[in-house]
Amino acid sequence: MLIAQLTDTHITVPENEIGDCYVKLEALRNCVSAINKLDTVPDVVIHSGDLVHNGSDEEYRLTKSIMDELRAPYFITPGNRDSVTALTKNFGLNSYQNAGTTFFQYAINVLGYRLIASDTSTENNNLGFLDFQRLAHLDDLLNEQPERSTVIFMHHPPINLSNSEPLKHEYESYRMVKNFSEIIDRNPQVVAVLCGHIHRSFTGWINATPLVAMPPLSRSLNRDPASYSSTPNIAFYLHAFSTKARLNTKVIAVN
Repeated sequence: MLIAQLTDTHITVPENEIGDCYVKLEALRNCVSAINKLDTVPDVVIHSGDLVHNGSDEEYRLTKSIMDELRAPYFITPGNRDSVTALTKNFGLNSYQNAGTTFFQYAINVLGYRLIASDTSTENNNLGFLDFQRLAHLDDLLNEQPERSTVIFMHHPPINLSNSEPLKHEYESYRMVKNFSEIIDRNPQVVAVLCGHIHRSFTGWINATPLVAMPPLSRSLNRDPASYSSTPNIAFYLHAFSTKARLNTKVIAVN
């Protein structure tokens, strides 16, 4: 299976942010065009959150109009800058809204794989959020088809990054992050966890499961000064899974 990942596009409308707005819009348009021109079109495209910056209907309509040009099906999970209500309404994803809850988690099957969107967002809060209800629902989704190799995509990386980078991107509760890790341990079919949020590249492990966090689509939003000069202006990740579900990730520069 081949997955294209983009993240942290932070789309705004010109009335709210004249200069940087056009940089981010052009980055998304060029990324979609580049994905469509790949020799092998991905089986699926995922966006791991912070689609827009202010959570407005206008921002989502603009983002959707661009992403609808993708030749591959695409799926999204919300980030801390997203509004789940506005996102689901404008993308027509109300059926994925979990009844009686405020979170947005779902599973889809692509070829022989299962993709699970895990919601770590809570509105008006930059911190990652997990609770027993979301984790129980994630566990249920994993238990539905334990025989399928599964990729989880989410916004906040579910590990403590405080010791590995100068910027803190915390969760409200690291007890919940530990519970997430325990769920992954109980489900060996999980072959990767793909994230965004931290505005820099990061790879790690949740015990035996690889974790990949990618930087924002546009270099203008990159927060890693050490790698800024070597980072492409626009880039997305291409994740290839072999027949043994081993992950091989490539950075695809658009410019």
